[in-house]
Amino acid sequence: MSARAAEAGRPPAPGERLAVCLGYPALQSAAHQDAVRAIDPRIEVATLPVDPDSVWITVPPAQPHEEPPPWAQGQRDARRRALAEAEVLIALHTPKDLLAHAPRLRWVQCVGAGVDQFVAAGVTRARALVTNASGLSATSMAEYVIGRLLQAWKRFPEQERLQRAHRYVQTYGRTFQGSTIGIVGFGSIGAAVGARAKALGARVLGQRRSYTPGMTHPAADELFGPDQLHEMLARCDAVVIAAPATDDTRHLIDAAALAAMPKGSMLVNVARGSLLDTDAFVAAMRSGHLGCAALDVFEEEPLPAESPLWDLENALLSAHSSVSTDRYMDDVFALFCDNLGRFVRGEALRNRVDMQALGFG
Repeated sequence: MSARAAEAGRPPAPGERLAVCLGYPALQSAAHQDAVRAIDPRIEVATLPVDPDSVWITVPPAQPHEEPPPWAQGQRDARRRALAEAEVLIALHTPKDLLAHAPRLRWVQCVGAGVDQFVAAGVTRARALVTNASGLSATSMAEYVIGRLLQAWKRFPEQERLQRAHRYVQTYGRTFQGSTIGIVGFGSIGAAVGARAKALGARVLGQRRSYTPGMTHPAADELFGPDQLHEMLARCDAVVIAAPATDDTRHLIDAAALAAMPKGSMLVNVARGSLLDTDAFVAAMRSGHLGCAALDVFEEEPLPAESPLWDLENALLSAHSSVSTDRYMDDVFALFCDNLGRFVRGEALRNRVDMQALGFG
């Protein structure tokens, strides 16, 4: 193995081996390893093993873990060796001080769209190139958002309660067509939501960090910049949070933002829990200012049993499950393999994260 120092995004030199580490347990089978080796004969494959029958898939990835993590206490040595050699890593969870464990790391492929856990683990754009899985979850997450909007506006939960009580009571919902849907964070997920909302006859307003005057998008009727957030919120029957989690977006939807929304409007969060001020949200729900909400992400995950969110009237909660997993992992692995081929050839990678634009170092 070459002793050359790690350089962010540097492809292997002619004749140089490339150490690839499969850090996500669901992508560590022999078939996955063989597929990676088949990309280039210079590739060496290692894995970050976990303990048999360990519970890791439900562990939130947002915060880096101690190494080894609780789900791999019996794999300390194997994991240490794999990280020490890794030049390419595909993962979702990450150890604290990742670059201390993996000093040769040049490129990280994140299994999800968010990369804040790697930033928290000390990965900087000067040390390692970062790519994500942005866009792969957009379709299923957009379906989730539309489903939650219809569920609330058509009063499906109330109808189910009446059915169980054997009560014949008419419940008339609202019409989706003609409503105004505001989307905070008009990236791949936001645009997928917008396209589906427009197909159902809604007016779509989108807020983008990169907005410039005159910018348009086929999935939005109007676009707004960051300084126009409250202006946009004031016009919405429902607001969908789909922006990335950064220092700048922490509590982006705070008491003032919630107050800007019309009374009786709906809020949906499928981004990260940190974007929503939980205390302000609870107050807005209890006061009746917000009519209903659907939350798939929370500031603290797993959501504690004592959280007041569980008992809010007209709140629909799910456990970080807005993405459908039946096809997702195959799509992630296909993206990784395509990018790995690009990497060894020295070509531009798909889904490269602009760490500076996101506010990361």
